[in-house]
Amino acid sequence: MSARVTERLRRAILDGELELGDALSEDKLATTLGVSRSPVRDAFTALEQQGLINVRPQRGSFVFLPTKEDTDNLCEFRRMIEIEAMRLAMQRKRDETLAVMKTAAVDMHNAIISGNRLRSASADTDFHSAAIENCGNPYLISAYRLVSGKVAALRAHRSMLPTRSTASAEHFAIIEKLQANDVAGALDLLSTHILKMAERYSIEPASARLNVGRAARSPSLDHIGLLPD
Repeated sequence: MSARVTERLRRAILDGELELGDALSEDKLATTLGVSRSPVRDAFTALEQQGLINVRPQRGSFVFLPTKEDTDNLCEFRRMIEIEAMRLAMQRKRDETLAVMKTAAVDMHNAIISGNRLRSASADTDFHSAAIENCGNPYLISAYRLVSGKVAALRAHRSMLPTRSTASAEHFAIIEKLQANDVAGALDLLSTHILKMAERYSIEPASARLNVGRAARSPSLDHIGLLPD
């Protein structure tokens, strides 16, 4: 039950059902999900370890709300991990990696055309996960998973379709370099692409203050239910 509650709340954050900065109530969630407080508390602990929830003593639990500095640091970390993962994936599983990247790039492009923001965000995640999952280094994979949830949530919450169109074009440019065996050129494009996330996903101070204000209240959770067995 704890695993089911954890996954349900994780999806609610990643899919934008819960907003960044929202206050979370153990009692309300337990009542809404039809469970005791224990699995909800376990879920909070698990999601805190994934960086998706901030538990603040004497204040409560909140969906994470990154500052600009947080986002900048996240981009720097992603850049280090993804660059090396891509280099290794091209050496060890080039064809498999490229196949996944191409499929994800096309899926993202089609989702953008159809106006499906969440589907485009999911395809974006698949594109960047391709090199990670095929790099052959379990330590790099584990390191990336420390931030993958946050990155996916930022895509869902802060990346609008016009931004996604630009990112999509950059994906195809990276693939083109890799297909031409210009790995160095592809890594340069990937590096720039990742660092652009800092400006694409950051929020202005005024917007940040507005969202922080939202954290003082608990969102309506009536629509959240456990997935069927």
